[in-house]
Amino acid sequence: MSKKSCIARACQITDSIFKEIFTNFTFKTEKDVEKFILKRFRDHKVKPAYPPIVANNCATIHAKPRNKKLARGFLILDFGCKFNGWCSDITRTLFIGKPNKKEKKLYNLILNCQKKSIKKVKVGASCADLDIHSRVLLKNYKRFYTHALGHGVGKKVHTSPTIRPTSPDFLKNGDVITIEPGIYIKNKKEEFGIRVEDTMHVGKKVEVLSKVTKRLVEV
Repeated sequence: MSKKSCIARACQITDSIFKEIFTNFTFKTEKDVEKFILKRFRDHKVKPAYPPIVANNCATIHAKPRNKKLARGFLILDFGCKFNGWCSDITRTLFIGKPNKKEKKLYNLILNCQKKSIKKVKVGASCADLDIHSRVLLKNYKRFYTHALGHGVGKKVHTSPTIRPTSPDFLKNGDVITIEPGIYIKNKKEEFGIRVEDTMHVGKKVEVLSKVTKRLVEV
């Protein structure tokens, strides 16, 4: 199987686990979600591409799952698996309970940024320009966007090219990358993060390999 086919299959497996989480959300803690993800990877006979991130009302970008009881608010799920040694890397943000207008607006800000950033992806695109464009889209919230727009994916979950404001890289035919804008806010009143990430193949036709819904799922 080709690199693209293997990564697409890793994305399919990851997508299927996301869908199971969405449709049967009976978890009590972040650790419960992590255990379910790892069990389903074992069932599919694949290994995690990296330790799953499960972050409820948390502004830490690479948060470790806690035994903390899940509470109303945003829940970032970021996980992927390895198929034939090739990685997937997908993030979705759910909402526990009912989001208010401001919470929906913030989620849609990130989602629209991600969708518009994906539309800019093409062979020959400047990785620095892609990242800078995504920050412009977030307007006043760009100061809460504290990581790169994306990265290459391969046998390791983070590889070249780098998609950040200072990147010297340009997208090449056959690259597999992520596009993952996010914001992370922590103050005396609140703490939360929102991130949406897809794994993509760059070619004559740019293809998003991760297919699971990006609407704000309420659980």
